[in-house]
Amino acid sequence: MPSVLHFYVRPSGHERAASGHTRRKLQGKLPELQAVKTELCYNVNWTAESLPSAEEMKKLTWLFGCPLLPGDVAQESWLRSDSSDLLLEVGPRLNFSTPASTNVVSVCWAAGLGAVDRVETTRRYLLSAWP
Repeated sequence: MPSVLHFYVRPSGHERAASGHTRRKLQGKLPELQAVKTELCYNVNWTAESLPSAEEMKKLTWLFGCPLLPGDVAQESWLRSDSSDLLLEVGPRLNFSTPASTNVVSVCWAAGLGAVDRVETTRRYLLSAWP
């Protein structure tokens, strides 16, 4: 039974700078906005009958991570929201395959991950307002 696996990438210094830029742009329209945090999410369509083995998970985590930042990929989101926060996820619809997905799937197959048939990347935004 196919399933969608999610791999969340911890924001790097570049991501934090982009979050600051996004916050400054949004504060004109939302003055109560306190902070914006972001992360990437790789949505992997896994077609095998069983979930990935430990070795396959290790390969997937390695493929989506940065070799200079060990431990930057997790299966749970890095973003923690409160009741006054808004979490938005922006990216392609998962029923539409993008050219980037085709490239990533080729890399997965070359790494021996034949059960991967789609990988779509989304960006998640956590908007925090004043309490």
